[in-house]
Formats: sequence, structure tokens, C-alpha cells
Amino acid sequence: MSINMNEEDMVRTSTNRGAASKSAAQTIYGSLSSSSSVSTANGSVGHMSRTERRMCGWFPESGTMSPVRRTFCLFVTFDLILTFILWVIYTQLIGDSSVWEAFTKQLAGFTIKSSLFDTVMLAAMRFTFLLLGYALLRLNHWWVIALTTFLTCGYLLAKCFLFNFKDNNNNPLSYVVLIISFVLAWAETWFLDFKVIPVEKKHRDRVNHSHQYVSERSRLIGDSEQGVMSGEDHEYYSPLVTPEGSDDEGEHRSGFQTPRRGHSRQEQDFVRQAREAMDITLEMMNLEDGWKLQVGDNLENGIVHSQYFKKYNRKIFRLQAIMNMDPKRIWEELAYGTNNSPQWNPTLVECRTLETIDDNTEISYNIAAEAAGGLVTARDFVNVRCWGVRNGVYLSCACGTTYADMPPQKKYVRGENGPGGIVLKALPDDSSKSELTWFLNSSLKGWIPQSAVEQGLSGFLLDYLKYLSQRLEEIREEEGS
Repeated sequence: MSINMNEEDMVRTSTNRGAASKSAAQTIYGSLSSSSSVSTANGSVGHMSRTERRMCGWFPESGTMSPVRRTFCLFVTFDLILTFILWVIYTQLIGDSSVWEAFTKQLAGFTIKSSLFDTVMLAAMRFTFLLLGYALLRLNHWWVIALTTFLTCGYLLAKCFLFNFKDNNNNPLSYVVLIISFVLAWAETWFLDFKVIPVEKKHRDRVNHSHQYVSERSRLIGDSEQGVMSGEDHEYYSPLVTPEGSDDEGEHRSGFQTPRRGHSRQEQDFVRQAREAMDITLEMMNLEDGWKLQVGDNLENGIVHSQYFKKYNRKIFRLQAIMNMDPKRIWEELAYGTNNSPQWNPTLVECRTLETIDDNTEISYNIAAEAAGGLVTARDFVNVRCWGVRNGVYLSCACGTTYADMPPQKKYVRGENGPGGIVLKALPDDSSKSELTWFLNSSLKGWIPQSAVEQGLSGFLLDYLKYLSQRLEEIREEEGS
């Protein structure tokens, strides 16, 4: 650049560079988001089921019917057609003189004791109510199909006692028509409650998270350019202080860092909560008495104990296991790879950082996937999380907190996490293996009793251990190659 360049040329050059920088950033981000928008919410496409892959082309805002709901409507139509065909065949088989006389007797001379035309009317009733509720009104609740199934089963139960099978010469098709009508009604109930509603909800959450992911980064690009061009003043925190005499980045990451200057009172409170969670976790680590065995008999497959704590009015669960990897590497994955954990842990829909307080403390937002076929709806949690090393023991701890920028969401039940976390330390006789201890202190809130939740937490902990072991195996393969 020439030293004689005038001010106008310098402004033009700066503007062009700013536009070029934004264009480059948008291009790079676009290529990344296109490949990750589906995977960020609940793992990669390779982990999706066939039904979920079919749903990828459906967007809730488009107003069109989802593929899985469309299949349900076709199945309801099939129910009506099949029932009608079976009734026609049955009527022709019982005709004494002519087919039309048999049809006339079934319709004009209808009685519950001698005619099966009411099974066709039941199928027509299901067809009308279900398509009205789930095709026209696009309801996302089970009450319509619960009503139709209740009416169908109640009527068929009464007909089994009142229908005179002997007058029809014990025609086997009369049994088939009644049984098929019963089976189809329950098949429709299962398909809606275990396929349509859960799959649509899961896909809707994934799309919403992807849109939020894109909008946040788009806003960052726009704000960045605005700040550069407008010359507005921005606040910056002082950088963290590296321990004196340490040039090793790995050592700097693993220890507790000196808090940076500029912490607000709220941030100081977050740091205090995080440190208290770590202290309480270490206290529970040293607590040997009072734990009751829940499940497990060896550390290789995991052992779960629990103990009731009056302070929290619930049980705290303790998972213990031996992991085939050194504690520092596992700790690095858990401490710094949390936002990527939904890719290998299907019990999570989303994990993201809301605010970074310092190198060892952050505010995180997690969404737990629904469970028990949708009986337990998705929960979200806002936690203050911290990690570090104390006396050679690696810690990753968290507890629930209140964060103004993430109030309770209408579509989720806000759960609550008490102080707890994961403790990792090397085995005395084999430093390449670790002893993992996780203290789970959680309440799902909502209408489900805490006692019912506690019965399922042991299985949840063992499932997490399985997913974590699979992830560690992937890490060994990646680093080994």
C-alpha cells in the first residue's frame, strides 16, 4: 500500500476488506452448517433410523403432512377397506338363496345378534374421527384415538357375548372379522402413540435446534461487521493468567485457572456455585457408609448404589466403573467435548454453552431426550459446570442454576440438577485404566413422582456407561490410526 494513499482510498479499502471477510465467513459457515445441521441436534445421519431419514425432508413450518403421519392415515384407510371386504365375503358365504337377499338381511334386518355390518360401521367411525383429528386438524395428542379404541373394544366385547355364532353355522369368517377389527384398532393406537407423535416431536425439536444454531452464528457474523465498521466500544475481559513457569498448554488446561478480572457479581456467584458443587462431590466421594446397592456386581460392567439425602429430599445415585483409558484423556473428552456429546449419547438431544465464565467454568444448556415411548417428555436443564484437577483426581462437576437469558421453555419441562459430577482417577496398579465415579443428583420435575423416576435412574446410568465406553473405543481407534 502506498504511503501517499488518501483517506478516501483507505476507507474504501477497509470497506471492501470488511465485505470480503464477511463473505468468506458466510461461505465457510454455510459449508459447515449444511453438513452439520442435521447432526448437531441428535447425532450424525448415520445414527438415524429409517423413519428419521424419511422425515429429513419434512419441515413443520411448511404446513404439509409428515411422512409418518401420512402413513398412519393410509393405515386407517386400509382398516376401513379391509373390514368392508371381509364383511362382503362373509355375507356372500352365508347367503342361502341369493347374495342380495343376504345383504338385505345384514343391512335392513340388522341386529347385534345376527349381523356383522356393525364392524364396518366401527371401522367407518374410526376412519372419520381419526382422519378428522390427525389429518385435518393435525392434532398431536392421543385423546382422539383413545376414544375410538375404547368405543371399538367396548362394543366388540359386548358383541362377543350377544352374537349368535350358531345361527351362522359357526362360520370361521365371523370370528376372523371380529378379531381383525379388534387388532386393527389397537395397531392404529400403537402406531400413533409410539411412532407418529414421538417421531414428529423429535424431528420438530431437531429442526428448531438447527434453526437456532444457524441464527446464532449468522447474528455473530453480522454483529462482528457492525462492530468493526461503526467503531463502537466493546468490553473485554482480561485474559486468564497462566501459572508461572508453565509453558505447557496441557498443564494449563488441566489445573484451576486464576479468575480473570472484570467478573460481575453474577459471574462470581456462578463460580462460587461451581466450586461448591465440586466440594460436595468430593465429600460424597469420601462418604463410604449408607450406600445401598441398586444393580451390578462387578466394576467392569458398572455398579450403581444410592443413598437418600434429606437435604435434597431425594436419592443420589453413585455409578462406579473401571474404564480402559487413562483418566486424563477421559476427563478431556468429558470436560471439553460436552457440546458434541449428543453425537454419541442418544439420551441427549442438545448440549451447548450459554456463557463461558472462565477456562474452567461455564453455563451450559442440555436437553434430555424423551423416554418410555414418550411417557416421559423431553426435559431441559440449565447448569453451571466446572472442571479441574485436585491432588491428581480429575473432576467434572455441575449443579442447576438460574440464567436470565434461558428462562423455562414452554415446550420442555425444566428439570433440576443438584450438586454432583464425575470423578476420575488412575488405578493404583495400572495407570492406563481409570476408576470412574459419577454422582447423579437429579429431579425431572413434572407430574412423574420422584420415586418412579428413581426406579429408572439405575438403568439410565448403565446405559450412559455403555455409550461412554463405545465413545472411548472410537477415540482409541481414531488416535491409534
